[in-house]
Order: sequence, then C-alpha cells, then structure tokens
Amino acid sequence: MKSMKKYILLGILSLIIVGGGIGYYMFNKKVPTLENTTSDYVIGANDLFNEFENNESEALKKYENKIIEVTGKVISVKNNDNDSNIILEADMAMAGGVNCSFKYKQDEEITKGSIVTIKGQCQGFLMDVVLNNSQLIK
Repeated sequence: MKSMKKYILLGILSLIIVGGGIGYYMFNKKVPTLENTTSDYVIGANDLFNEFENNESEALKKYENKIIEVTGKVISVKNNDNDSNIILEADMAMAGGVNCSFKYKQDEEITKGSIVTIKGQCQGFLMDVVLNNSQLIK
C-alpha cells in the first residue's frame, strides 16, 4: 500500500512538471510576424469600418483572425518605448476607425494626415476595428 502511494505521488509530480514546462513554453512563445504572409483581404479603412458598423456579426465571421491589408488616412500616431499604435480614419466613425497595433516602435516617420497601407490580423470591433501584430506596407 505504501509503494502504491509513492507511485501515485510520483505520477502527480511528473504531471505538474510537464504541465509547468508546457505553460512556460506557451507563455514565452513568440508571435510570428506578418511580413511574409499574404493578405486574406485588401480593403480601405472606410469600407472595413462600415462593414463592422452595418453588421458586426457578419463582419466578424468574415474578418476575425484574418490577415487584412487596409489603406487609409492617419489620424493618430502613438509611439511608446517598445510599440506603436496608428489609427486610420473612417468617415462613419465618431472617433477613430481602424486601430492598428504594432509589436515594435515604428522607425519610419508617419505623420498625421498621410495615407498608409497596413497589414494586420483582425481581432474584432470595439469602438474601432482592431488590427494586431501590424506591419507597415507603405
């Protein structure tokens, strides 16, 4: 009976160690860049925002977790120490339109009012359409 408890404890300890290793790996796993990926959709910022504004559930089915290449007018640029955020204008939006988050600080000078093309992964719609893991195309 004593040796059976020892094996059960050893089994539980092994599961904890394996689970901890998997958790550590998943936590530290890097997100791949979109640099060499093809876009699922190429669309303007106004059109993308309007699709979400008019029918959010259908737009989510179509765009969520897809790679989207969007072109629009920059209305906001925020550079932090390690990342950047660019918001593209949409005419129907009360404020904002398409929110593009970058994993790194933008080296290129992007000014308010310029027209840019950005590729990112669509995460859904809050007040803006949200694109994460973005890459500046031009």
